[in-house]
Amino acid sequence: MVTNLAYFYESSRKVRGGKWVWVKDSNGEQRGNVLLGGTILNPKKGFDRLYAAQLVQYTPAQGCLIFRSFKVQANAANNATTIYVEGDGYSDAPEVGMYLMIAPKTLKSGGAISVASTSKLDVADSKVDLADATFTVTTGDISDYTGTYAKVTAVVFDETNKKFQLTLENALGTAITTDTILVEGDAAADAALAEPTGSCKVLVPNPNTFIEADRDLLPTEGYGITGTANYSMSAVYNKQAWIARMQPLPDYVLAKNKSYIDGIFWI
Repeated sequence: MVTNLAYFYESSRKVRGGKWVWVKDSNGEQRGNVLLGGTILNPKKGFDRLYAAQLVQYTPAQGCLIFRSFKVQANAANNATTIYVEGDGYSDAPEVGMYLMIAPKTLKSGGAISVASTSKLDVADSKVDLADATFTVTTGDISDYTGTYAKVTAVVFDETNKKFQLTLENALGTAITTDTILVEGDAAADAALAEPTGSCKVLVPNPNTFIEADRDLLPTEGYGITGTANYSMSAVYNKQAWIARMQPLPDYVLAKNKSYIDGIFWI
């Protein structure tokens, strides 16, 4: 006996995908393509989503590191092991097992990255309201910056208030505010030391390309997957995006902006 069975369902979700993020030029689009691309070196274990204009660190013959950033939603003390980050679809979605740290504000030479103001965007009526913005950057880089990192041990999403509650394995050791941006830490490098220090460098110090279009990614662990699951991708550069519709950008990333127009990020 043979049974023919067809099953269909519809689902809907609200994500940042589909909302305009690229700066449109009346003379046509331009981009620089990274033709060979590389393997994603920091994939999530579960389901993931890459957003248009999300930043990537591309290193030829090595691979691609996805730049993930999280904006803190509520102030927390330096001994806090429960913190809250934005779940508005602009910050990334955190995952159990991630190692997070506070994004640096100090350069290798000791000079500070100063961002006086950033452009604002009114999402309600999709209008860009440009405010005066100045960026003062002294010479240097973040190659020797280290900070305390913490492993995420639990994630709870509060859809009503658009926030993630994160439980950390240890405190970050520094009070955080709603102006704080968290990024992934290179905890593997610290763990490889004979005597781990409990601090590490940022995982993605040099974001240099963009994700061009929204993409959904399948899990790389669990769900019956055996062996190693790899994602290979190509990124683009020489494009411009509205900062207000990108992921949260810490000062060390904003310092790389090549645009002289307020509110636009160009790399």
